[in-house]
Formats: sequence, C-alpha cells, structure tokens
Amino acid sequence: MKRIRGGSGIGDSIYLRPIVEHFVKQDGGAIVCSSYPDVFIGSGAEVVPFARNNIDVLGHYAARRHFNNTNQYEDVCGSAGVNPELKFDWTVQNSELVQKIKAMADGKPIVLVHGGRVPMGRTDGVGSELLPDGKAFAAALAALKDCFLVRIGKGEQLYPLTVDCDLNDQTSVSDLLDLAYECDGIIAQCSFAIPLAEVFNKLLLVVWASRGLDSRIDFVRQTTPKKILSKATSHYVVDDMGFTIIQNRASFWLHSVDAYARTKSGDFSEKEFKACVS
Repeated sequence: MKRIRGGSGIGDSIYLRPIVEHFVKQDGGAIVCSSYPDVFIGSGAEVVPFARNNIDVLGHYAARRHFNNTNQYEDVCGSAGVNPELKFDWTVQNSELVQKIKAMADGKPIVLVHGGRVPMGRTDGVGSELLPDGKAFAAALAALKDCFLVRIGKGEQLYPLTVDCDLNDQTSVSDLLDLAYECDGIIAQCSFAIPLAEVFNKLLLVVWASRGLDSRIDFVRQTTPKKILSKATSHYVVDDMGFTIIQNRASFWLHSVDAYARTKSGDFSEKEFKACVS
C-alpha cells in the first residue's frame, strides 16, 4: 500500500481525501499521514500520525503554486500524479447535532460562518495579510439576515461577528464535516472552509483580504481567488470593494442559497446551481 500525505492542515487533508480514495480503489488500501483522522472516516484508508518521511505519494500544492493556469486543487492533484474529482461521500456521524441546528434554524437556510481567525493558524504572523477587514465581513453577514448563521472553527476570535449560533471550540472535525454536508452555504475568509464547501458542492462566499493580494510575500500574493477557488459554486468579494457592493453581492449570493434550500435533495451539483440562478 502506498503511504500518502499532503500538507499538515485540515484543509490539506480535505483536499487529500479524494486522492487517497483513488489509491484505495486502485491498490486495495492506502496509508495516509494526517493529524485529522476524522476526515478519512469511510475512506477505507489506514490513518497514521502526520509525518514527512517515507512518503510514496505527495499531494501538496506548494511546488506548483506559481503556476498561472491551474487552481490549488489541480496543483495538489498534479503533485500526486492523479486527477480525481474534488468530492467524497459522507455519512453524518453526529445526527443529534445536525438535528439540533436544523430545529434552531426553523426552516431558514443554514449558513456556516468562518471568519475573524488567525490565517492558517500561524503564530509567527506570516500570512496575517490574508485576514479580511472585520467591518467588510460584517457587511456581508448583514445581507444574510434571513439565514441561520452558525459560527464554526476554533481558537481566538480576532473580531466579533454576529451569528445565531456560536459553535466556536465546540465541534470535532467530524462535526464540521457533518455541518458542511447538511448546510445550505458557507461564508468564510480564505481558510479550510474553502475545500470544506467544495468537496460537498456547497455554495461558498469568501471575503477576500485586499492586503494579501498586494503582499510582498510571494505565497501570500499568489493566494488569489483565481488560484484557490475550484468550483462554480464558489464566489468571493474583496474587502476593499465598499460596503454597498459587498452587501449587493452577498444579497445575490443569498438568492442562490435560498434557491438551493428550496430545491436540494442531496448534493447540489454545479448544473443545478446554474439552473437556480439563471
């Protein structure tokens, strides 16, 4: 069996799972090195602690981030030498939590919120320019007042965000996957929330930090919507667009979320998305 790893973060593991499943199907099994074993529940792979040594397949974007004609997931696949679709099946693990959130939402579209966090969880300040302006994020949220907003994530909250349910530091990784699988949309800063939405074809709105686009640090400046977003269900605003434009774009995105909430019957395909917003 091949020993496989990606990057060390939760988003890296989410990107890696379709690749792992490819090798499980091809070889009858795989060993994946990850600090987030919950991501691989049901994959058929053996999960061992994250390590960088003795790797047969590396699924990581780092060496290809400067490519202009690929997105981040394509870079991960290019590194691994395979090209599975960015998706995987999931069975809800914590139905009690999911049903509790649905009951609290009382029929409103459920939107997960991930913002106001230290980018990439770095403690050295590198990548801090990827944190969007808090007022711009709040402006986008204000346009979603008809949704049931659920804050997810862990760690320090760098600025307050108004939500209906705050699950900060209260969920496991499998809980996050459950909520993403069952929600109607996700609004987030650039983070693991992007692959979390995209693997389940969920509507995504990213509040992008303009400071990052002008960074003097190469990898931060290369972290652009064109590079990071992989699916037609993923959209973005930039925090220097002005609050009116941000709210207008968030309102249009809300129209898509409403359409999805009314019509969903399982995964929401890109074809269905286009039909709902046409």
